[in-house]
Amino acid sequence: MLGKMTFGEKMLLRFSKHPHDVERVPDYVKPSDEWTVETALTNYEEAFPNFREMISGKRILDYGCGDGFQSVAMAKAGAASVMGVDLALPRLGFGRDLAKEHGLDNVTFGDKADGEFDFVTTLNAVEHFVKPEENLREMMASLAPGGKILATFGPPWRAPFGAHMTFFSSLPWMNILFSERTIYRVRSLYRSDGRMTHSPGMNKMTIKAFERLVKQCDLETEMRTYRVVKDLPLVGKLPVIRELLINQIDAILVPKG
Repeated sequence: MLGKMTFGEKMLLRFSKHPHDVERVPDYVKPSDEWTVETALTNYEEAFPNFREMISGKRILDYGCGDGFQSVAMAKAGAASVMGVDLALPRLGFGRDLAKEHGLDNVTFGDKADGEFDFVTTLNAVEHFVKPEENLREMMASLAPGGKILATFGPPWRAPFGAHMTFFSSLPWMNILFSERTIYRVRSLYRSDGRMTHSPGMNKMTIKAFERLVKQCDLETEMRTYRVVKDLPLVGKLPVIRELLINQIDAILVPKG
């Protein structure tokens, strides 16, 4: 337990699940049964309605592939080849086993991009990039001539659940209401990894920071959609309010020129 608690810690714990109801595990755990190859492309299809047609017969780099479900699903959907890239070695191992289980020889996994690709896809990873500009430039460098980056991620940092702590609390805007120390002291009741800071797992990517990042990397936005809480009209255009109410960013990015 936490021992003597501050007022903030007591308040946050009051709005959290009971620690006995959440298994206290390390940060990485084997994926649960809710994750399947059959449903792995749902988010991409919501962001890009013709996604399956876009990737058919193409070379794909799945950047921030996690456990590899999307990589395997894209290969099964008709991609010519897929390379999944992630820094978490246990997740890469899971992906390799998954590809083998499905009898695929056109899916590879590694911790660094290798080759030229028609599309670089990234799902719910931009907000976790350790070095966002360096990561985005690596994605750009992997594009073949005419290639595109398909990015969908969320929630961004100031969205209701931008702290990514819903595994122990459904309190919105937690990272705005409470200090980092308070959040991680309470989090320690639910995770055994010893982390006491948002970094490097979260890079605090806001809407404004993402737009600035795209410009810094000399990219153009071919398509961009901001998905707003409860589809509230006009919110995506209000400079301050949008940061609090945009849940998801979908974008197709291409190099300038």
